[in-house]
Amino acid sequence: MVDSRKIGAYISKLRKEKDLTQVELADKLNISHQAVSKWERGESLPDIMTIPIIANELEVSIDLLMSAGNKQPKPSKQIGKMVEHLSADQTEEVADLINSGATDIKELIDIAPLIKTSQLSKVSEKMNATAWNLDTIVHLAPFLSTEALDEIVIQVTKETIDWKIVHRIAPFLSSSTLHSIANQVISESIEPIELVQLAPFLDEEYIDNLIWKVQNGQLTWKFITNMAPFISDTALNNLVLQGIDDMFNEEHIIGLAPFLEEDTIEHLVSIASSKGEWSFIQKMAPFIGEASFNELVDKAVNGEIELEQLIELAPFLEEDAIDQLLSNMDADKLSPQLLAKLAPFMEENSLGRIVKQLLKTK
Repeated sequence: MVDSRKIGAYISKLRKEKDLTQVELADKLNISHQAVSKWERGESLPDIMTIPIIANELEVSIDLLMSAGNKQPKPSKQIGKMVEHLSADQTEEVADLINSGATDIKELIDIAPLIKTSQLSKVSEKMNATAWNLDTIVHLAPFLSTEALDEIVIQVTKETIDWKIVHRIAPFLSSSTLHSIANQVISESIEPIELVQLAPFLDEEYIDNLIWKVQNGQLTWKFITNMAPFISDTALNNLVLQGIDDMFNEEHIIGLAPFLEEDTIEHLVSIASSKGEWSFIQKMAPFIGEASFNELVDKAVNGEIELEQLIELAPFLEEDAIDQLLSNMDADKLSPQLLAKLAPFMEENSLGRIVKQLLKTK
């Protein structure tokens, strides 16, 4: 890759040898002296059209200018040819240099920051498919147009998808190309874990439509769990609640719990409670809201659920909820053993009051 600081320093050196001021060199190049100053400080590089003119004015070859005067190793003579062709907008000739093997594509990569996106894209369109590999695609991706890059990727992924390429250039690809690649891998696997790395670049609508494939067995729940951070709240909650009254799959839901809305979790807890799925409620406890816990406390007070089951949730219950539970319990159900289990999670005053109440009944 070209080094702007070294090239800038070399331009400065040649200018001084010619005893030219920055203003005088700028006048010869028909540009501002501020542009020359930025080059020499390494803050920017001349555009591809200006480089041949600079080389001519400073009486050096384009190759020597682009290598910042470094003759060892010997600078490529083809970079100069490419720059000349590009300055004349002869993109097909540049592609011919690469296709014929007269120059290496790495030299195109070296000068890519100097080339307009439109020019580089035209060069890429004329290059043979065999010229493209992981290294070249990754290095040129930031400089190519989205359309040109899409075409290259479609060519190299026709038979098999090189995920090393796709993952690294995903930010530069169009949504349609990413969706096409995703569809291809989905057709080959019900658990396309590679797509998780692409998820940040896929459209939310596409991902939302994707998750419904789990219903007909085209995708696994494990895959959906991995994709959960990128699925919209609405789609994820609808997926979990669809058919939940008829089929309660604890394993599927637990993995999605951190991404579900509180109302959805509240509904799931209510269903689980009615079905006696207490192990599910215990596993969901870190994600259950206060309203759901209060409802469970009311059910325990009314005898709808076993008190011992609720006590297992004590670490997640509010102190007020525990106080309400004990205050409304029948005295004959209040035992020292039960109180000992709840004591670590109670306020001191509440604990003292309940202890006194317990002593009075004994």
